[in-house]
Amino acid sequence: MVLRWLLALLVVLTLLGLLANERWMTRRVVLHGQGPTQRLEVVDDSGSGGASHAALVSAADGAKALRCEIKPGFDWPFCELQFESARGDLDLTRFSSLRLWASVSGPQKDGGPAQLRVFLRSFHPDYPGKGGGEDLKPHEVIFAPAGLAMPVELRLSQFMVSSWWAQTHPLPVHLMGPQLDRVRAISFSTGGQVLPGEHVIRIERAELIGHWVPPETFRLGLVGLWMFSLLGYLVWESWLVRARLRRSVKRSQALEKLALRDPLTQVANREGLNRALELLMRAQGELIFPMSVVFVDADYFKRINDEHGHEVGDQVLTLLAQTLRANLPRDDLVARWGGEEFVLVMPQTPADEAVAVAERLRAVLARTHWPAGLAVTASWGVAEACNEAGLEAAMREADQAMYRAKHAGRDRVISASA
Repeated sequence: MVLRWLLALLVVLTLLGLLANERWMTRRVVLHGQGPTQRLEVVDDSGSGGASHAALVSAADGAKALRCEIKPGFDWPFCELQFESARGDLDLTRFSSLRLWASVSGPQKDGGPAQLRVFLRSFHPDYPGKGGGEDLKPHEVIFAPAGLAMPVELRLSQFMVSSWWAQTHPLPVHLMGPQLDRVRAISFSTGGQVLPGEHVIRIERAELIGHWVPPETFRLGLVGLWMFSLLGYLVWESWLVRARLRRSVKRSQALEKLALRDPLTQVANREGLNRALELLMRAQGELIFPMSVVFVDADYFKRINDEHGHEVGDQVLTLLAQTLRANLPRDDLVARWGGEEFVLVMPQTPADEAVAVAERLRAVLARTHWPAGLAVTASWGVAEACNEAGLEAAMREADQAMYRAKHAGRDRVISASA
């Protein structure tokens, strides 16, 4: 459920991010030609040998208008309205389009609608020439505004280097093609099919449009966010699976311990003893032999239960198991065989050493403080196994030796070999 909510939140954030990048992360620079940041100039062909004359006309609505009188006698007559930045060259790579509200009028050779030429003039110190206005690289778009819905949005990727300029200004390979990182002037000029007469270029508004974060970069960031989220989810899911696996293993181990342990005395039961012997054989093989088996049976235990109750009897069994475990080496095994009977398994111990250990334990029981002031003794039977095949026989022999100890008067150790 949490994952579904997180996924829904990520989808919503992605959609909001795309919408915000499209509508609210937009940067605009208005070309107004006023103030300390911009300059507005008019240019005509009179500086190039022509006779045309351009003048700036003030419009009541604040629009910038150029009135141009095209004169005959020059091959390429023109008039131009030019915006320049007073703070140095403009880096238009941060923008995506030029938005225009414009109109053009004037006679044309083909009788068609008047055209408007838009130039983005860029500078580079390695361009040929003396660095004057004619040596700025012009990036050009030409269209007829008549009949078009305003504003017209010109993508900066549509601007191409004017072929006539490229022919007169040969460039090295690395400077060929559009370069919009150092635009010195943005110009609006009459078209190439003008006839002598009056021409008017009216720019109601011009804006450079861009994004604070380019859409490509923003979308790449969103892809990165999704990939990072997916990676985070996979790591989190892996951690959860591992945690569940650890808990499952711990529960399995706990259940296994419960299944292999006597719940009253907390020593191994028969199954636990068999499992421990199996692991011991797997780890050390025949090195664990000779192995001694000792059967221990509490004396007169039924009398303890009858005279003092089963609660005291349980306390006696628990203390007996604890005493045996506390006075044996760690490698020796202790298990409850059933009722008041216990089994000790001593790896790498011959029968005579096991008899000595059993005698020592018998003496420990005599010194132990038992519940209800009881004096608890036990009968002990010892047998030796020389290999794995003889282990089962040693179990039977030790059990029989223990019964012989009981019949002989209890509280004593008898070896099967005696």
